[in-house]
Amino acid sequence: MFSELIFELVREVGPRPPGSVAEKKAAYWIMHKFGEYTPEVKVEKFQTCPRALQNLIDFVVYSYLVSVFLYFIQPIFSLLLPLTSLLILYLTRFKGMEILDKFASKAESQNVIAIFKPVRENREARKLIFSGHHDSAYFMPLFQKKYLRFIPLIIKTAIFGIFSLIFISFFKFLVLEGFSFCNIKIFNYSIYDLLIYVPLVGLGSALFFKFNTVTNVPVIGANDNLSSIAVLIGLADALSRKKTEKTEIWLVSFGSEEPGLKGSRRFVKKHIDELRNSYLVNMEMVGKGDLIVLRAEKSVGAKHSSEAVKIVLEAAEKTNLKIKDSIIGFGDTDASSFTRKGLKATTVMGVNKNNIPFYAHTWEDKPENVEEKNLQETLKLCLSIIEVVEKRN
Repeated sequence: MFSELIFELVREVGPRPPGSVAEKKAAYWIMHKFGEYTPEVKVEKFQTCPRALQNLIDFVVYSYLVSVFLYFIQPIFSLLLPLTSLLILYLTRFKGMEILDKFASKAESQNVIAIFKPVRENREARKLIFSGHHDSAYFMPLFQKKYLRFIPLIIKTAIFGIFSLIFISFFKFLVLEGFSFCNIKIFNYSIYDLLIYVPLVGLGSALFFKFNTVTNVPVIGANDNLSSIAVLIGLADALSRKKTEKTEIWLVSFGSEEPGLKGSRRFVKKHIDELRNSYLVNMEMVGKGDLIVLRAEKSVGAKHSSEAVKIVLEAAEKTNLKIKDSIIGFGDTDASSFTRKGLKATTVMGVNKNNIPFYAHTWEDKPENVEEKNLQETLKLCLSIIEVVEKRN
């Protein structure tokens, strides 16, 4: 029973925020579990920024707040400051740059790697990597069921408000610089001063988002993402009993996924030469819901390998598992760290009918809400993926 592994780790460790002693304890717990099935197990330490995501949210929202005040004092700054914050947001989320991390507190985190050699080793054969992450998130009230459907609206309202502030600040600046053709008035009031109510509404959404996502209390993280770790351990057991013929299998548990995929980024950077000829199948929150395979992660601009997606779909068909390829519009997974470097990767995830994973970043993310059936089906899928890749090798 894989769900028992989740209960065991939660009892021994509890919540595992990035860079914490608990996260480290979980990493070594996983190392010992892997060690029962293969001698080739190692822990790779790296530096992380535990509050990177929270810092980014704070920076963008508070820059927005200050910019609204600056509009009435010096519009040029209410133009430049939000442009700067949006640029940093884009470079961080879409390009994987760690700009704000340079000014934030650091901690140590760990990746755990288990390697299973094939019967017939061939350097030209593709490696197959299965992964998940063992750190747990901080509680985000906005991710509770009653708010979930409003998240896209809240984010879009905030972003629209920032762009509207940039727009009116630009024209207000031109007016102050003497460009009279821009000086449009309604009932003797500047149209730009009247339009300030639009970014004020956006600011309200941004502040609501900030205060309902940035907290200091970690959750258990059973589905997100011990469900995947349980499947990895199940895979280790299966691989110890039946070796692959030609494919080298790596099982990787990443640390510090929650603050911006730190573990997978460090892993890719360290092993890039070894990964050139590989597939990655990442697993995220597979303990509840219908399984999907991601072809893209819209909010970070990651488009995953069509070849990797096809392998998962072919494996699912062979085992009569109903899996569809899909796109997530909010959030990101460790697969995007690989995709950004041109590596063949995708993520398998469990979701509800609205394509939203269960219990992420909430108090409900506890072991009793993880379904054993889902874990068994995910393991079945992984074993079928191995068979498909073996034929390709």
